[in-house]
Amino acid sequence: MKTVYIPKGETVCYESLETERLVINGSLNVAGGVKARIISGCGSISAGSVEADVIRIDSLETGTVICKRLIAKRVQAPEVFASESAAVSCFLSAAYVETGRLTVAISEIDEVKADEVINLPRKKRFLFGTLLASALRSLWTSLTAPKACANEPVDTMYTAQELEAAMEEQTSEPESADSSSAQTELEAEPEPADEELNRVVGLFKLLRESGYTLRVVPGTPEENAPDFDFDTETIIRPAA
Repeated sequence: MKTVYIPKGETVCYESLETERLVINGSLNVAGGVKARIISGCGSISAGSVEADVIRIDSLETGTVICKRLIAKRVQAPEVFASESAAVSCFLSAAYVETGRLTVAISEIDEVKADEVINLPRKKRFLFGTLLASALRSLWTSLTAPKACANEPVDTMYTAQELEAAMEEQTSEPESADSSSAQTELEAEPEPADEELNRVVGLFKLLRESGYTLRVVPGTPEENAPDFDFDTETIIRPAA
């Protein structure tokens, strides 16, 4: 089977499909896998797995994609493997993507392994426009991005020693902050006031301002209490 063609408006179902060239303008549903050298068209594919050298399709829904170059509007696949490049102009949903260069507008990807990732602005564009925008952005990045040697971080601003010192400083800062806050709390907490002492001191000051004083004498308050003579209407104080 050299070429399989599915016209627009038709839906074709297979258990599995293997051909040289696959042109899909309608819909293709395959329970198993699809294998071809070139897959193209403006239709949709729903299959268990898709393997090809070049895939250029509007909509692709499958379990695994294995190819050299992938160009599509919408892709939903748990695993996408494109050895050279993958460009999705509308939406890409995948758990794992591995490719040389990934170009995408809107995506929902758990893990990406790519040499270069290009995020395009959200606007309507055709597949050729997606490829052109991807090439222009890649060229602009290669011309404007600073060159770096292998295994050398581009955005780093610190040496290894400076980074370790900064990390140690950040680690020690919370400890010092906690100790200072604890010390501040200890200093801020006032000692419990002795209400009885304050009452005695206040009473002493009040009597002193009125011309009296306090004196400590032996005995109980009842023994030291003065007697009142009703006949003479005088207070008889006990002897000191």
